[in-house]
Amino acid sequence: MQAENWITIKKVLQELFNLTPFEREEFWAKSDLSAEIKDEVKSLLEFEEESEKFMSATAGNLTGELFFEKEKRKHQIIGQRIGIYEIVGELGFGGMGAVYLAERKDEKFEQKVAIKMLKREFNVEKIRRNFTREKEILSKLNHPNIARLLDAGTTADGVPYIVMEYIAGVPIDEFSEAKNLTVKARLKLFNKVCEAVSFAHQNLIIHRDLKPSNILVTEKGEPKLLDFGISKLLGAENSEESTRITAFGAMTPEYASPEQIKGETVTTATDIYSLGVVLFNILTNAHPFNLKGRTTGEVFKIISENKPAVPSEISNLKSQIPNLSPQSEVRNPKSLKGDLDNIILKSLRKEPERRYQTVEQFAADIWRFIDNLPILAHPAKISYRASKFYQRNKISVFAGVFIFLALVTGITVAIWQADAARRQANIALDAQRHSERETERAKTEAEKAKKITAFMSKVISYANPAWYAEGAKYQGNARVIDVFDDLSDKIDTEFEGQADIQSELHHKFTEVYNMVGQREKDAARAEKFGQKQKFHALRALELRKQFYGERHELVAKDMYYAHGIIGKNEQEMGAILAEAIQMMRETNPHNLNLPYMLEDYAACLILPEYQKYHEPYRKTVIPLTDENNYQIAERYLREALPIFREHYNEDNAAIFTIKCRLAHALAMQNKWTDFDEHYTVCKQGETKFQNTDISESMKKNVELVEKALAEVKSK
Repeated sequence: MQAENWITIKKVLQELFNLTPFEREEFWAKSDLSAEIKDEVKSLLEFEEESEKFMSATAGNLTGELFFEKEKRKHQIIGQRIGIYEIVGELGFGGMGAVYLAERKDEKFEQKVAIKMLKREFNVEKIRRNFTREKEILSKLNHPNIARLLDAGTTADGVPYIVMEYIAGVPIDEFSEAKNLTVKARLKLFNKVCEAVSFAHQNLIIHRDLKPSNILVTEKGEPKLLDFGISKLLGAENSEESTRITAFGAMTPEYASPEQIKGETVTTATDIYSLGVVLFNILTNAHPFNLKGRTTGEVFKIISENKPAVPSEISNLKSQIPNLSPQSEVRNPKSLKGDLDNIILKSLRKEPERRYQTVEQFAADIWRFIDNLPILAHPAKISYRASKFYQRNKISVFAGVFIFLALVTGITVAIWQADAARRQANIALDAQRHSERETERAKTEAEKAKKITAFMSKVISYANPAWYAEGAKYQGNARVIDVFDDLSDKIDTEFEGQADIQSELHHKFTEVYNMVGQREKDAARAEKFGQKQKFHALRALELRKQFYGERHELVAKDMYYAHGIIGKNEQEMGAILAEAIQMMRETNPHNLNLPYMLEDYAACLILPEYQKYHEPYRKTVIPLTDENNYQIAERYLREALPIFREHYNEDNAAIFTIKCRLAHALAMQNKWTDFDEHYTVCKQGETKFQNTDISESMKKNVELVEKALAEVKSK
C-alpha cells in the first residue's frame, strides 16, 4: 500500500462512518475506487469506527502500531498481572479489544476469570465511554444465567478492563447437538435463556447481539448469557451514540433484526427477533435464510425483505441451504410442524409490533407447547364467547341475557368438571378409590346445579304476586333492578365455596349497576348504584384471583372493570389498567375485552375531556417508552382494530369509533399515509348511526377529527 493512498482511505472511512449499512452498499455499488483501496477500507472497517485516534493517525502510524499481528500481541500479554490476576491465555479477539483467561494470584483461593481489555490504540474517550457503559450494564445484571461482573479497573498504563465470571462452556447450538437433546429438552434450555433476557429487559437493557456464541452452556446444562458490549440502556441520554454501535457493524448480521439492519430504532422486540433466529438454529441446525456465500448487501436485503423458511420444512430444503451439514439434520420434522412453526415465525416477523410483545410471552407460548396447551401464536378461530349485548333503555332485556349467561356458566362449569373427572378416572391406578372420589365430586356438582336452579327460581318468582313468592312485597310488579337489589347480597351465601360461580355473578352485577348508574338522573339513587357497583367489582376481582390465580384473562378483565375504583389517583388508575392490558396480552390476546381496554387507555391519553389523565397515563404505559401521547395512542388503536374485527362485522359501532380515534391521533401527528381511509369510515359512521342512542357520540368523534384538521391547517 502506497502512503499517498492513505489520504484517500481516510476520506472514504470518514464518509462511511456516517452511512447506514444500506447506504454503505449503495456507496460501494457506485464507487470507482481501485480494488486495492476497496479491500483496504473494508478490512479497516472490521475495527470499530468509533476510534478518533484511528481517524487522526498518520500513514506511518497506520502501518506500524495500529496493525501489528495478533500473535505478537498475545505473546506480549501472556503472563502479565492485571491487579490480583495473571493472564494465562486468550479467549477471544475483536476489533477494539480482547478477552483473556486469567487466574487469581493473591493466594486467598483459586479462581479462573475472564478479563476484557481495550487495545491501547483504542483507549480514547468515546471507546472508554462505551466500555464504561458495558460495566454499568453488567453491574445491574445479577442473574444465574448471566455471566457475572466480578471486578473492574484500569491498568497502570491507563487501559480499562472488566473482570467477569469465566464460563467453561460451549455455544448453545453445539451443546444441543453434542448432547443429542430432544426437541423438548432444547426448548426448556432455550427458555432459561429467555429468563435471562427477560431479566435484562426488566432492568431496561436490550442485548442487541444475541447469538449462539454469546450463549454458552456449562457441562451441567446451565446456559450463561455473555457479551453486553453493544447493549442499549432504554431511556439512556446518549441513545444516538448507542444506536451508532449497531449501525456500524458491531452487530452480527445473521442474527440481527430488520430494524437493526436498516438502522432504525431498536426495542425489546429486537432481542425477541434474535432469540427467534437462535431457536430456529437450535431446532433445525440451519438459518431461517440462505445466507451462505452472500455479499453483505445481499444479506441485508434478504433479512429485510425475504420471508424466513418454515422450520419444519428445512429437511426438504437441504439442497438450498448450504450451511446445513449432513450430520446436523432435523431428526423428526413433524415434531416442529404446526405450533413450533407458528411460534418461531411469529418471533421472526419483519414488523416489531407483530412479534411477541415481551420475552415472557414468547417463553410462555413455548411452555404451552411443552404442556400440550393451545398457543397464542396459533391462527385465530371464531370460538370465543358471544359478544356482550347492551341496550341502555331496555334493562329487562339485559336481565334476560344475565339469567341466560348465569345458567350457561353454571352448566358449563358442571359439565367441564364432570368430564375432567371421567378422564381422570380412566387413567387412575386405583380405580375403586378414584371412583369414590368422583362419586363425591358428582354429588358436589349435583348440589351446585340445585343451587343454580334455586337461584334462577328466585329470579322468576319475583313476577309472582302470591304470598309465598319472592314477588309478594311488590304485588308481582317488581322491576329488574329491584330483583338485583334483593339478590345482591345473597350471591356469596347461595354459592358458598364456589368462587368460580360467585366471581362471574359478581361481575355481571357490576355491569348492571354500572349501566343503571349511568342512566340514573336522581343523585341519591345514582350514588347508591355506584356503591353497589364498587362492592361487586372488588368482590369479583378478589374471587377471580382466589380461583384462577394472580395472572388469568378473567383476572385481567376484572382489573379493567375495577381500575377506576381501586386507583386512588390518575397515576394509580393508569398503572392498574396498563397492568391489566399486559396480563390480557399474555393470557389471551384475542379476548374481546382487550381492544376495549386499549381503546380506553388511548382515550385517556389524547381526548380533551380526559386532560388530567394525559400525562399520568403516558408515564404508566408498559413497557415504558419515550413516545408521546399520540404515538402511544396510535399504536394501541392499531393493535385493537384487528381484534375487534375478529369479533365484529365492519358495520359495528366499535369499528367506526376506533377509526375516528385513529384519524384524530394521526391528524395530531401530521401523519397522512392512511389518514383518509380512517377519516372516510369515521364520517360514514356519523351518517349510519343518526337517530340512534350513540349518534351524539359519533358526531363528537367526527368533530374532534375536524378540529384537529383545522389546527394543522392553521399552522
